[in-house]
Amino acid sequence: MKKTQFSMLKLSAAPIVLGAALLSAPAYAQGAPADDEASNDDAIIVVTGSILRRTNTETASPVTVLSAQTLEERGLNTVSEAVQRLSANGAGTITQGWNTGFNFASGANAPALRGLTVQSTLSISDGLRMAPYPLADDGQRNFVDLNTIPDAVVERIEVLRDGASSTYGADAIAGVINVITKKEIQGLHLGGSLGISQKGDAGEQRIDATWGYGDLANDGFNFYVSGEYRRQDALYARDRGYPFNNKDWTSICGASGSCMSNQNWNGFTPENGLFNGLISIPGVTLVRPVSATNPNTGAGRFEFLNPAAGCRGYKMHQNIGTSATAPLAGVCEINWQGDHIMLQPEIERQGLTARFTANVGDRAQVYAIANYYNTKTHATFTPLGLNGTPTSPNNGAAAYNVMLPVYVCANGVGTLSGQNTGCTAANGTLNPYNPYAASGQTAQAFVRSTRDRTVDTSSRSLRGVLGIEGSFGDDWRYSANFTASEVRLKRTQANYFIPQRIMDVVARGTLNLNDLEANSQEIWDYIAPVNTTTSVSELWQFQATLAKDLFQLPGGPLQAAVGVSYRDESIDAPSANPGTLGNQYDRYYSINAVGTAGSRDVKSAFFELSAPVIEQIELTASGRYDDYSTGQSNFSPKLGVKFTPIPQVAVRGTFSKGFRIPSFNESFGLPTTGFVTRTVNCTTFAAFCAAHGNNAYATQSYSLGLTQVGNPDLDPEKSTAFTAGIIVEPIRNVSLTVDFWHIKVNDLITGVTSTAAAEAAYYSNNGVVNIPGITVLPGQPDPAFPNALPLLGFIQSSYTNQDSQVVSGLDFGANLSLPIGSNLTWRSNFDASYMIKYELTTDAGDKLRYDGTLSPCNITSCSGSPKWRASWQNTLAFGDTTLSLTAYYTKGYDTASIDFGGIKGDCQFNADNGVSTHSYVDGSPVNCKTKDIWNVDFTASQKIGDKFTIYANVLNVFGIKPPFDPDAAYGIFGFNPAWAGPNIMGRYFRLGAKVSF
Repeated sequence: MKKTQFSMLKLSAAPIVLGAALLSAPAYAQGAPADDEASNDDAIIVVTGSILRRTNTETASPVTVLSAQTLEERGLNTVSEAVQRLSANGAGTITQGWNTGFNFASGANAPALRGLTVQSTLSISDGLRMAPYPLADDGQRNFVDLNTIPDAVVERIEVLRDGASSTYGADAIAGVINVITKKEIQGLHLGGSLGISQKGDAGEQRIDATWGYGDLANDGFNFYVSGEYRRQDALYARDRGYPFNNKDWTSICGASGSCMSNQNWNGFTPENGLFNGLISIPGVTLVRPVSATNPNTGAGRFEFLNPAAGCRGYKMHQNIGTSATAPLAGVCEINWQGDHIMLQPEIERQGLTARFTANVGDRAQVYAIANYYNTKTHATFTPLGLNGTPTSPNNGAAAYNVMLPVYVCANGVGTLSGQNTGCTAANGTLNPYNPYAASGQTAQAFVRSTRDRTVDTSSRSLRGVLGIEGSFGDDWRYSANFTASEVRLKRTQANYFIPQRIMDVVARGTLNLNDLEANSQEIWDYIAPVNTTTSVSELWQFQATLAKDLFQLPGGPLQAAVGVSYRDESIDAPSANPGTLGNQYDRYYSINAVGTAGSRDVKSAFFELSAPVIEQIELTASGRYDDYSTGQSNFSPKLGVKFTPIPQVAVRGTFSKGFRIPSFNESFGLPTTGFVTRTVNCTTFAAFCAAHGNNAYATQSYSLGLTQVGNPDLDPEKSTAFTAGIIVEPIRNVSLTVDFWHIKVNDLITGVTSTAAAEAAYYSNNGVVNIPGITVLPGQPDPAFPNALPLLGFIQSSYTNQDSQVVSGLDFGANLSLPIGSNLTWRSNFDASYMIKYELTTDAGDKLRYDGTLSPCNITSCSGSPKWRASWQNTLAFGDTTLSLTAYYTKGYDTASIDFGGIKGDCQFNADNGVSTHSYVDGSPVNCKTKDIWNVDFTASQKIGDKFTIYANVLNVFGIKPPFDPDAAYGIFGFNPAWAGPNIMGRYFRLGAKVSF
């Protein structure tokens, strides 16, 4: 088969590849070089997933290559965006659309190959590990943030779509993302671009400068330094059209004529006469007298504390349905989606990279790499109510209902009930914000902050590499390197309340409840002090390899390589809101208690053999043993074969075992709570709903907290994988590939796999749940029925090794580069991934089939597991002009959330039970299956002379909107941010230029 030459590379400084794999994965690959280059069989490369050099790139494992040229032709100007567009990227991926104020890993971006979450994909740079992001995805899974990798000096991205623990060790179960930077740069190179959406928002600015000196071949050395700056402005829901800018979905109707409900806060739905309330409104204080039976809450109807101010600009209506608590004067409706929701965060990135490479004699080369990168993000979310329950774990603390005392005084001390504050008629005055004070009654206030919650992150990444590679004696080849990296993350959260401090200012009468905005900044800072935490992850590693051609076989030399590695890694991520045994009301509302601290070292030894037994058959074997100081150890073997019966056809396959080490959060994490959206089935649990008068509290969706606790005795997850594929090159410059892949993972590290059993027990047994290993806590009481069983608030369990899962599928690729005439070339790259199966088997024998559904919700935030993902790029190059059109496709999915008790194909059941599928007012389901997601990007570039290039990108050139999807992402956005992020941006324009001297 045709061999493709790349620049000469000797044995890598790491047990990985530093070369490309063009024909083994045609998608994204560069066009083939001329015949005189391709015929050079002596070109030595090293391919990702191997520590042996070879003279062709067609290994037994499938590899996808995204060259710098391909990224430019597709209009992809960051590593993170390029990897997110991979067809093999699946369920659990972290896109920038998730970083909008409420996710665990604020400010980060990471892929999830094969849908096995971000922790089963190993991301490395130049073949070397990097320190992970200090915050864990969902408070559980550690990963490398792709935002910390410099973009301006990227040569290519290699994606190994196969298990690779035999080469890299832990976490390479689903595959490896290897970002390879340029080895040599000469001259001065400047670049810049500006972008903006068709609607005039979400602006983008980018500039980079790179200078290099020295020619490795002639001068024996090269040094370069590169700096870059990028900024992406925020995008808000209010800047996009209906239904993405509003939660009043009553104009979205089904075939029966029934429509969706109004999900605005206190929104009214005419079809059934219900309103979505009672929910507190920013700056509008409602009050009612204390309950005669419970001093910690009020009773009866609320009334406006400041009737003259009314709803302060929000819409007022008198459609309060059957509510026994809403003011008779009316309620205030707020479009919280349009007023507060952010769709894309504000991102600012800047970094410096330097590299020095020098030849040492004729047989060795030394190099040094230094990286600095800083990423800042700003995100906002809805304002908090002054009432609430302390964040779990809270030792069963009751909800605080902002009880207003009768008297206020300067030295008052706040209490849950507003009683016994130390203020009396003798030392205080009647509370001006309690209209019932004159009659000696405390009162309940119901109000929300006027200030959005904000989350700002500043991530500083430092990385250094020193290495040497070369040969000695009778062509013994060696490499050794040392790498150290650190990620220091400062996370600042503002406008989060501490309930005890609210109690205190209420007791002193210093919180102006008539007009929240009239309060001084000093008061705001007291009740909602800025919360700043600094988390640090560190990694350093030394490794060395030794390789040699042992003897000649009929098909070529038998190669052997061995290597050793020592790695030390640690994370210190303190909780921003730690649980304590003291006063739970001294802790913040809403800020998660997640945190972890730990360190471990890893000693490793590995080997690889390559045996071309005959010209048509090559056998490979590799293995790695890893021993962790925390008690885990694992041996990971891998076997591969490539059979080339004729030059136009090659058949390949691999078998491997791998492992995922427990993350620091899984092993040592503090209680971590993530929230999912649930709905009570009032047919099944009629008694519960009846106890609440079948009001909105009982019938509408609510947030359920899933709390997990670390377990230091966890074992690694163990995987078994195999691939089988065929490569066909029927004619010159045309190649086709098909690869089957199958991965089984045992001893999954999980908490609650399905919430259905705990929910059923809670609602049918008056809150009593007797399931081993599970603890439940009630949520906030119903203001209208405070003595009735509250909604389920939290389900708590510790991480354990349980269950197994299988994923399998097919990858398809096609690549062609055809000259048309003397000056025109057509290049086409097609890449598709089809998921055959994604199935979880519980220890009890239950099988949960996730593929083609919105599942697994618990680890993907209900972004789903699409059956198909694909891309197709077509490029015309003529003279100095290049035009490209690239299409991206994601298959729609069944809206059932299987891990929450949903049933694929039984849409009505899913709607009835609120397992993700929304319903119209008449109960019929809205979306049984979502529409497919399409996106098409157009790029054009023109070279002017030898030094100057201008280019233009029109992303989402057809302006395709995201499909309406009220079920994805817990219904927050109305679309799926994992797959439809480019669509919500709308048509996007970018102009840029590059110049070289």
